[in-house]
Amino acid sequence: MRNVKLLLIGLLVIAVYAVAGGTASFVAKKSKTGEFSFSEPTRQAFLKDCSTNANESVCECVLGRLQGSYGEKEYLKLDAELQHGYENYDFTEFLSKAVAACDEEYEAAASRITEEDAKVFVEKWVKTVKKKDFVSECPLEANAFYGKKDAEKICGCIYDRLTKDKKRFEQVIMEEGYPEDVERWGIDYFVECVPEKLTPEMKKNFIKYMNQNGVPKSMAQCILNTFEREYSLKSFVASAKKGEDMFILVMTMLASKCLVE
Repeated sequence: MRNVKLLLIGLLVIAVYAVAGGTASFVAKKSKTGEFSFSEPTRQAFLKDCSTNANESVCECVLGRLQGSYGEKEYLKLDAELQHGYENYDFTEFLSKAVAACDEEYEAAASRITEEDAKVFVEKWVKTVKKKDFVSECPLEANAFYGKKDAEKICGCIYDRLTKDKKRFEQVIMEEGYPEDVERWGIDYFVECVPEKLTPEMKKNFIKYMNQNGVPKSMAQCILNTFEREYSLKSFVASAKKGEDMFILVMTMLASKCLVE
């Protein structure tokens, strides 16, 4: 059951929700968004792992709080235990509070983006980012599910909406922050641009992906049929707007129905 759920999430999720262990992962999952000093290798290792799945500014903030409360040896010991599934309540409680505080600081900073700041950013972006380059950078994960042709259409659609309505672009910047700082920035653009229904190529890619990862074709087909009965593609990806927990709940329900059948 868990394997099927993770495969579904891995294939269809809009923003990558990585499943990993250790302190950096804990920060990423929790993130919405006395002076000790760790060695450079420890600092860089933390920031590299954390910023893969969370905002880099939040990661740096949490790292600063860690260094102010834990010695490096103690931190490395607690981190190793966390990676192996052994949670120290005081440590995880500290992390939770640190992430919440750093998220709040980051969101407050993002909310301070002025209309002029947003306008400057948008004007520069529109002038320097060409549609061909934007479309060519569609992630491979999108190609794997949507197919290269449809993935390019989606990315082209997003680019057109960004450049043709600069006022909206500026408003999203002021409300959500800058694109490079927010994992699921501008998700409404994506929802607006995905096809209403699954195409034959998407269905084929879905079955192929599931089968390659150990899910029998019969079950993969059942999940696909259940999906098509209950969701349009557009309504399904819109569920990601409600956050990871809601998205995982939807995926679990799809897989569960076929396991029962």
